Amino acid sequence: MFRTSQEIRLNADESNQKPNLNKGVEFCGFGKYHKTPDMDKYSTQPSQVFIAPELTDPSRVQLFHFPNGALMVNTDVNFIIKRNGVKGNFEVKLENPFGHLMYVPLRILDPERFEVGFNLNEAGLYKVHIKCNSVSLPKSPFIIVAVKGTELEITKWHVMPNFTSDASKVIHRGLGLSHIMLNEKNEFTIDGSAAGNNILFVGIFGPKGQCDEVVVKHMGKDVYKVTYKVEDPGDYLLAAKWGDDHIPGSPFSLTTN
Repeated sequence: MFRTSQEIRLNADESNQKPNLNKGVEFCGFGKYHKTPDMDKYSTQPSQVFIAPELTDPSRVQLFHFPNGALMVNTDVNFIIKRNGVKGNFEVKLENPFGHLMYVPLRILDPERFEVGFNLNEAGLYKVHIKCNSVSLPKSPFIIVAVKGTELEITKWHVMPNFTSDASKVIHRGLGLSHIMLNEKNEFTIDGSAAGNNILFVGIFGPKGQCDEVVVKHMGKDVYKVTYKVEDPGDYLLAAKWGDDHIPGSPFSLTTN
């Protein structure tokens, strides 16, 4: 049985008639049906069925009411996924602060919208993984922080969650940590998959102060690609922290070429 919408191609003759799906082939799913010419018009071999995944453009999908900032422990989180015409099946997994994954059921509001709901029952960093037809949405996993304390403390960020992590286990690689090219994109990778849950902070200080263009992109599974661009020659200091602690080698002393 096909559990997702699929594009199904059938070997058939070259006539313009629709393929008869009741003769020898039974389908339990839905999808688009296309005919492709047989290599041998009078072949005695049984017809073959080719199944290709449906094309997915996850960048069109929108999230509404997704929480920003920190939330109190035992808060119920609810947000909306809107298809915007994207076909296929959606899958949502919640990764708790201990790294355990659980499927989150989706409630269909209408053909275009789903409601997602779950509870934050532990303090720490949660990751919400969202996929459509096994393709991750841009910026997935989405981050939610649950903290203990009063609403006033959370609003003022007086309370930070207690993360369990070890910055010494963070791995880094890339030319962007050894030298800098002027007026070009410099990049490097930071892998915190073995370092526990925490937040990556990257800052670059140069001859004229803070670097204006630093982009940190999460590539999945706590692997981050960092790109930056500088225009002024001189010495730079690059700091990278996993939570409150510097990663091995940080701060890095760099000089432009």
